[in-house]
Amino acid sequence: MARSLDVVTLRLFVAVCEEGSIARAAEREAIVASAVSRRIAAIEDDIGAPLLVRGRRGIRPSPAGETLLRQAREILRALDRLDAD
Repeated sequence: MARSLDVVTLRLFVAVCEEGSIARAAEREAIVASAVSRRIAAIEDDIGAPLLVRGRRGIRPSPAGETLLRQAREILRALDRLDAD
């Protein structure tokens, strides 16, 4: 997974989960939606499991996605604390 997992990808994944939409997350993070989608697909390919459940009412994290979301938030908070220090 290390190949496609980086800070930018983690931020994008968190944004998708919070926004419930790749398009809204892309807008929020000032990146094109196709790039967001490709980054998430790369992680899913690496781990061999879906991270998102796509439905009529938007996107939500799968069980694997919930685990990644929790850990991504912890990592991003730690990086923010490091920057602050």
